[in-house]
Amino acid sequence: MVTRRLLLGGLTGFGLAWSFPVRAALDPSSPDIPAVTALIRNAIARHGLKGVAAVALQAGQPFYRGYFGAIRPATAIPVASASKWVAGLLVMSFVAAGKLRLDMTMAEAGLVKAGPAGAITLAQLMSHVSGLEPLRPIRQDRRYPTPASAARALGEMEMAAVPGTVFAYGGVSMQVAAYLVEQVGGADWNSLFRRHIADPLGLSPACRWGEKWGVAGGLIASPDDYERILLMIAARGVTGQGRRILPESIFPAMERNLVAGARREKLPPAAETLAGYGIGFWCETAAADGTCTILSSPGAFGTYPLLDRQRDIAILLMVENRLPRVIKEWRGIIQILTQVAPRP
Repeated sequence: MVTRRLLLGGLTGFGLAWSFPVRAALDPSSPDIPAVTALIRNAIARHGLKGVAAVALQAGQPFYRGYFGAIRPATAIPVASASKWVAGLLVMSFVAAGKLRLDMTMAEAGLVKAGPAGAITLAQLMSHVSGLEPLRPIRQDRRYPTPASAARALGEMEMAAVPGTVFAYGGVSMQVAAYLVEQVGGADWNSLFRRHIADPLGLSPACRWGEKWGVAGGLIASPDDYERILLMIAARGVTGQGRRILPESIFPAMERNLVAGARREKLPPAAETLAGYGIGFWCETAAADGTCTILSSPGAFGTYPLLDRQRDIAILLMVENRLPRVIKEWRGIIQILTQVAPRP
């Protein structure tokens, strides 16, 4: 249970200050890290944020967990592109069950009979190298508000590149992938999410895809919900209570840089230096063999989940704002948390 007490502490040498008190709560199992607390309070004051959740765990154990302002453990907020990592898990659950294949083409799936789109694979749909022209979220909502609408239009969509040759970040391709999941799962996306991930993890009823931004950006989740998801990913399919809900085999398959040879176009501003992309998430760093070592899925509204596989560190920052406004503070917080994390 989270108890409320004022988080005190400062960050000397950084010149950070705030002029108003911010309601905050610290998990009793977690110590304060004054440098992190100072950066969070400074971000709230500088950008007028309503609230921030910050969680850091090493080997599944919290070493920082704080909730500031209006965001509490159960506060449900839209997480934008942090949805993609969760969508990848649901897709991979059907790959593990043998109902889908990452190398399955859209021609094999029966979505198109001929043309360039027929060569697109499921893996390419989930890693932004499908060759489909990416659309802005508002335009996507108008044209392809459901997975079925995107799948029906696949043969008529504009192809911006040969599949596999260009990395262009967007959400339309994941709408098509979601339709394949719905077809083999025999239910709509949200129902399959509840059945295969949300209910086994004990996620709140509020944790679901909303009516906007599609599968790639429409997830609504609370800090507690996303922490449970991130912990399950860190444990390769096992919940915090020790129950396996996804096969361990899906994680090596999805945690690879699948876009190393692709030309990069239309990247988010904060992504230029990242190594690549896997099934639904960014490879911030990758090993020589393409294995992703630091994984993340930041969203445009400021949610930033990150997993360092080598040190078994999971970090979650959540806010309802614009990521470009807070990215400098977020990267500073991630750096500090990574530096002070206990050694495994």
